[in-house]
Amino acid sequence: MDLLLERALESGSPDDLKAVSESWASGLHTHEVDPSVARTLVARGATLTVHAAAGLGLTDHLAPMLDADPSLIDAKGCDACTPLHFARDVATASLLLERGARIDARDEDHESTPAQWLIRDSPDVARFLLERGATPDIFLATALGDRDLVARLIDANPRSVSYRIGRSPEFPPLGHKQRGGTIYQWTLAFNSYPHQVALLKGHTGVFDLLWAKSDDTTRLLVSCVLARRADAEAIVARHPGIVASLAPEDHELLPRYCWETNTNYDAVKLMLDLGFPIAHPERSHGYSALHNAAWSGTAGLVDLLISRGAPVDLVDPRYQSTPLGFAIYDCVVEKRHPEGEFGRVAKSLIEAGSPWDALEYPTGDARLDDVFMEYLPHRVDGAALLGDEALAFRLLGEQPRADDLALALAGAAKGGHERLCRQLIARGAGVNSVAGRDRSTPLMQALRGSPAPGSAATVAALVDLGADPGVRNRHNTVALHAAAWCGASLDTVRLLLRSGAAAHIHLENEFGYTPARIAAEKGREDVAALFRELEPPTS
Repeated sequence: MDLLLERALESGSPDDLKAVSESWASGLHTHEVDPSVARTLVARGATLTVHAAAGLGLTDHLAPMLDADPSLIDAKGCDACTPLHFARDVATASLLLERGARIDARDEDHESTPAQWLIRDSPDVARFLLERGATPDIFLATALGDRDLVARLIDANPRSVSYRIGRSPEFPPLGHKQRGGTIYQWTLAFNSYPHQVALLKGHTGVFDLLWAKSDDTTRLLVSCVLARRADAEAIVARHPGIVASLAPEDHELLPRYCWETNTNYDAVKLMLDLGFPIAHPERSHGYSALHNAAWSGTAGLVDLLISRGAPVDLVDPRYQSTPLGFAIYDCVVEKRHPEGEFGRVAKSLIEAGSPWDALEYPTGDARLDDVFMEYLPHRVDGAALLGDEALAFRLLGEQPRADDLALALAGAAKGGHERLCRQLIARGAGVNSVAGRDRSTPLMQALRGSPAPGSAATVAALVDLGADPGVRNRHNTVALHAAAWCGASLDTVRLLLRSGAAAHIHLENEFGYTPARIAAEKGREDVAALFRELEPPTS
């Protein structure tokens, strides 16, 4: 938002002011905006919603809005939050309460109250809301350092000392009921106990109280996530079967402390040493510890988990992907961890026996591609992708299996090696065979090789040899999808259309994309125009 605000301040243009108005309309991130800057922009023409006015603390604008329409007190902003969820300061919160704001209103994504939303950015407002009758909980009391309130809450509900952010049912995790989980994950800390929040906020006296009121199971789990080895080992020595008896939700701490929100090598090592099951997934999404560590390129954790026997071929239930697949996707597509050691992660996983798809080469990231290049010559699809005819046929052997021929043809097509494609088809490879993780045809692979040298000629050769552009891969994608996505030349697209692909211009794949939509979103106006020419005339 900072760049947007800066641009609007400098230009004062209606378009930039409109963009600012839209950016803060829902109330989200308004606490990051300096109120004086907001006032300047409003004076120049930026507009406010009740949520923006509340989040920016502009009570002189907020009050007239509520005068004009009292129902706005319950208007739905981001995640269906009320204006009170974003109250910038005590004065704003007080105004909203005077106008009838529901002090314990809950949003629709996180099912969290205004005090819970405000505890990070406006703890004084959270404290004020508690004083005015908001429902307290162990995390609010701990974050505010209110030892007396913590004690009263524990006396009223001894279980509250064992509550954990991200553990159902009290404070559910991300993905619970297909929603965002408790807002505390963002306003306090993911997968944390009150004890951790107390230390995070510097309230050591509150921590001591929480520890004193905890049973040994809670103390063990807190010790694990804080990597307090001596305390954890002493508890296990007193209760040898305690780790095995933990609830499945507690065994989830191992994968959760490999995820990007909680990455903690010492905590993970301690849990492994104590006997936490290494392949136990976190149940919100089904990711294992190794999936999570690979996703962020955390090489130390990946190596630790592999050394302890983590299965490298385990696939998650949602994406059907291995830990290596997670590493590749984050490195190449999401790019959420530019600091990640993805080359080292890929090498460790491959050397540990992870399945991998040579047809993903090149990924476009040198860290990964340098590793894959080391292993490509040892696989028939890799050798064919590199265009090494002699090596490819040597790896195929005298009586090649159909699956190996399909892999070799896929590799040759992806690499744009027309002559090798012809040789493999003559040897028995099916021109419409499928290979690779997504079960794509050689024609799709050749299109994905665009604009590599030889790719256009390879596409033409495959079509000439009988390639069917209508064959679908496991994602219901056909050749024309690949052509639009991968930047195939206009002549190549025309060739596909003449070969029967004209019927697929509006064919949706598993992800809801048609070739026409892809061309439009990729800015391929030449391809989009060609598609429009083939549209039936409207009467």
